[in-house]
Parts: sequence; structure tokens; C-alpha cells
Amino acid sequence: MHIGFVSMNTPDDIAPDVLARELEQRGFESLWVGEHPQIPVSAAGSMPPALLHAQQRIWDPLLSLLAAAQATWTLRLGTAVALPLEHELFTFAKQVATLDRFSAGRLLLGVGVGVRAELAVSSSIAWADRYRALSDMVAALRVLWTDDEAEHHGEFYDFEPVWCHPKPQQQAGPPLLAAATGPRAIGDCLPWADGWLPGDAAYRDLPAAVADFRRRAEDAGRDPATLDLTVMAWGDPSEKRLARYRDLGFTRVVIGGGRRDGDPSTTVPFLDRYAAMVTELK
Repeated sequence: MHIGFVSMNTPDDIAPDVLARELEQRGFESLWVGEHPQIPVSAAGSMPPALLHAQQRIWDPLLSLLAAAQATWTLRLGTAVALPLEHELFTFAKQVATLDRFSAGRLLLGVGVGVRAELAVSSSIAWADRYRALSDMVAALRVLWTDDEAEHHGEFYDFEPVWCHPKPQQQAGPPLLAAATGPRAIGDCLPWADGWLPGDAAYRDLPAAVADFRRRAEDAGRDPATLDLTVMAWGDPSEKRLARYRDLGFTRVVIGGGRRDGDPSTTVPFLDRYAAMVTELK
């Protein structure tokens, strides 16, 4: 099992290129960042003030990962998570493909649907249709990433043949990991997802959730062994806890979210503490 690190990725945090070098030097597998293209002021009351202050100021994820890519050689680069429905289709396709090229195929895309208020500002897609729309967008993206003259005729995205280059370094595009919780959301994502990206804090019984995910994958005609399982570990997980995740079959665990001490000056000591576990848990 690999270990990655997620950064809040604000101007107060370690810059992504510097952080990426620190991670690669310590043997971490990946760096992950999230996004909020915007946050409606009307939604402010739904977030704790400290979290809202940070999330208001998140850097753009793809540009941040580009900086990280240019500073490293082997570190994988992930979004946790990107919100494709809040982007214009063709621009997003080109940006992702360009980043995958510039990083020599090191990109992983954790994708989700965000929150209702953000989607309402960004798109005319109804909240009730969000997972159907995401599935349609993924189908359109994969055509744009693979076909020279790409066309797609779906429920939410419909276009005649276009040229959209460059194509990603990775065949069929970067792996898409569904950040979905709940049976219906997971079921909607399984037909297209290359993997699953749950947060451990969302589940009282993570082993049962993993078993349920595998059953649902089989029911959807997917081989669970071919799906990437990545878990976001909240807080300061012990080595014993991380080992349990390895034994559950997770491909990687991503640490750094919800640290008790979120002071950026403590980030490097935090990485030092977990660096010794990178080899132990692989």
C-alpha cells in the first residue's frame, strides 16, 4: 500500500512545488489537492469558520499540480477532489490532458459532485441529476481524450465531431476515482469509475463498506480486483490503523486531512513522522 499526502493548498500552506519535493524525498507516493472554484456566500453557515476561511482561498488544483509536477520526477499527483460539473467540458478536457502530458502520466483524478449551492452557481444541471450528468461528462471526456475527431451525444453533453488536443499521456486518460458515499451514489459511479475514493471519517464500519463496495462492483459487472481503492485517512492515524487499511486491500492511504494541528509550520515534522511507515506499509 502506498502513502500519499493531502494539502489544503492555500497561500498559508507550503507551496505545492516545495511540498512535492519534500514528499518525494521522503518516499511518499503522491500529493493530493482539492478545489472550490467558488463558494456561495449563502452557504457559509454550513461550514465551520476555520474550514471556511481555508476553503475560500484554495489555489487552483490543476495549476498547483503542474507546479508540483515540474519539481518532481516520480511523485504521483491527485485531486481530492475535482468537481468536473463546475467546469466547461472542453476546457477541462484540455487542461487535464495537458497536465497529464507535462507530468509524464502521473495524474490521478479523484472526482465528485461537490455541494448543492456550488453546483447551482456553476451549472444549470439540477442537483437531482448530478450523478447522471457526471456519468455523461465522463463519457464525453473519455471520447475527447482518445478520439482524433471526437463526438458525443448524451443527455447532458452533445456535440458533433471536434478536434481537442493534446491527448493525455495515459491511455484513455488519467484514472478516475469516484469520491462517492452512499449506495445510490456508488452505484451510479461504478459503470465508469476506475476506483473508489472514500474518506474513513464517513464510515463507522469501513470494512463493511469495502465489502459492500466490492459486492456492488460485482453486481455491476466490474471485477473488484481491477479497481483502485484509495482511502482518505482523517486526523493522525496510527501505523496500526494504516496497516488495517492495507489489509483491507486499499491501494493507497492519503494522510494529512483533519490534522489536529493544522499549522503549516508543523507539516514537515508531520511528514517526517510518517516517512518511516512508507516502506513498512508498501
